[in-house]
Amino acid sequence: MIFESSVQNVIDVARIEEVVRDYVNLRTRGSNLTGLCPFHKEKTPSFSVSPSKNIYKCFGCGKAGNPVQFLMEVENLSFPEAIRSLAKRYNITLEETKSTDFNETNTEIQSLNILNDWAKSYFQKQLWDTPEGQAIGLSYFKERGFLEATIHKFELGFAPDSYTSFYDECKRENYSIEFAKELGLISSTDKDFFRNRVMFPIHSQNGKTIGFAGRVMGQDVKIAKYVNSPESRVYLKSKTLFGLHLAKNSIRKNNFSILVEGYTDVISLVQSGIENVVASSGTSLTEDQALMLSRLSPNVTILYDGDTAGIKATLRGIDIMIRAGMNVHIATIPDNDDPDSFIKKHGSEYFQKFLDTQSKDFIIYKAELLSEESKSNPILRTNAIKDIVSTLALIEDPIKRSVYIQSTAALVNVAEENIIDACNLILKENLRNKKFQDQRQALENDRVIISELDSKIQKPKTQRIVYYKDELQELELAKVIVSCAARNWKDTEISIGTFIVNNIEDIENYITLENFKTLLQDLKYRVEERLDISANYFINHPDPWIHGLAISLAVPKYEYSKKWGERHDIFLMSDNQTGDFLDSEIEQIVKYLKVKKFDLVIASIDEKIVQESDIESQNDLIKIREEYKKVRNQIHHEVWSASE
Repeated sequence: MIFESSVQNVIDVARIEEVVRDYVNLRTRGSNLTGLCPFHKEKTPSFSVSPSKNIYKCFGCGKAGNPVQFLMEVENLSFPEAIRSLAKRYNITLEETKSTDFNETNTEIQSLNILNDWAKSYFQKQLWDTPEGQAIGLSYFKERGFLEATIHKFELGFAPDSYTSFYDECKRENYSIEFAKELGLISSTDKDFFRNRVMFPIHSQNGKTIGFAGRVMGQDVKIAKYVNSPESRVYLKSKTLFGLHLAKNSIRKNNFSILVEGYTDVISLVQSGIENVVASSGTSLTEDQALMLSRLSPNVTILYDGDTAGIKATLRGIDIMIRAGMNVHIATIPDNDDPDSFIKKHGSEYFQKFLDTQSKDFIIYKAELLSEESKSNPILRTNAIKDIVSTLALIEDPIKRSVYIQSTAALVNVAEENIIDACNLILKENLRNKKFQDQRQALENDRVIISELDSKIQKPKTQRIVYYKDELQELELAKVIVSCAARNWKDTEISIGTFIVNNIEDIENYITLENFKTLLQDLKYRVEERLDISANYFINHPDPWIHGLAISLAVPKYEYSKKWGERHDIFLMSDNQTGDFLDSEIEQIVKYLKVKKFDLVIASIDEKIVQESDIESQNDLIKIREEYKKVRNQIHHEVWSASE
């Protein structure tokens, strides 16, 4: 267990902008940074990072938090794992109690990650420290031209030709066999899954080992040349790019990525000094992979093999990249080479020159390729042009699409008006399909029972939170607490938090919003104990409702521009949605809440008066009611006088 002081140290030192930049290309917008959200699909940035407050918030999907919470979300890590990852990044030594049992003290996700990491070390040890690994695995890598430094960099390994070598070692080290089976390291019959194969560890974007690919050694044609780990709770093929953990910084620096097909393609290019390269190995290119690249840079060069399969994969990849909003170039490796063999044959300088001079914009590549295939056949030529137009219709930016239509018309020698008409037909059809899909998705999200469709009876997936009038007032005061409780009240030495605690004691029992009750209890305790009640404390609060409210106020969706105010001669008052409350506003919120609660108190006394049969007791209740009424009316008068 990690000591609380160490956890707080990590939270204090870790910088949200530095952590997020490993996953998102951020641009400055006012005092904040913005980019494409890594948690949901979007093409217009709604993801905001506040360096001054050390938090992030997406106004599209609502996810928000600090560096620890970001890492937990984006990498599917447990809280301790995220803390350890950040501690390693910032060279922070953690103080923690010693774990006594692997399976009891770690979450299942932690256990899977630790087991994958141990498996990687096992395969590395087999490669470097055993005669079989050196003779077969290491020799193979060196024959491929990989330097020892490169082999270490990519953490390559070897799985021996044994049915139970890994299984036996796993049991000796007390690792869970069931977890090993989930990760695909051991088969359902308790046999080693990877046998007589060189091993390529697959990493998450953060560098955590999440799976493996193994290339068979030998000439047995009945065995698959490459096999990959199955999908698991820590490994999703459609959301993983080989080499991205090493390439992400170079992609941002060069402002473009290179997409290749194979593991060895990536390794050879990186060894030659070209580092902004990744592979979609183990699966065909997916939309999620394209979106991962688009968040780092909008520019990509597809560098697949020049054979028939490579060309088909390239054409498919173009459309996926265009849908992700990327600028796509194609470079076709000549002479039936692949990037690995091509760079070894010609060297890195020639390869870089080849990229600079031979990369073609996707529309030129597609027009040349399809025109060559169709040649003088009118039917084939028509189909080829329709194929090009279908890709143009995927471009969402109308100006960009218009420019590409002009280029296409010139390339294929067809009137621009005809290209526009054909493109518009596809756009209309896509729009109809999108509306249909959106409606269908909405039905699925609302869990509409098919048999009830005729009567239009819907079963909502989740219920929206509805606040009543009194609860809305409580919510306003909650905003004050999480945003400025530590600030001094007016010109006094007491805090706003202390002012609130002292002024709502008489109505505390009439609070109706359960989340607000929790917040008030926490505030009261911390005020009495003189503990931290700063906005940062509430931003990192363990209660999700308090944490979410604090985040929403800390990162406003819009920022006022001083120039805008000056241009339109408008005085910009404080914006309560950002937590910028004036003392006078706070006083009004507290008083108005007290008026609402005194109404409840008076109504409660009225009920008791009706139920009371003893005249003397009734008179006592009436006197109490009058006292409350007098105070209530006085506060009400102060509220409305101040607002006039």
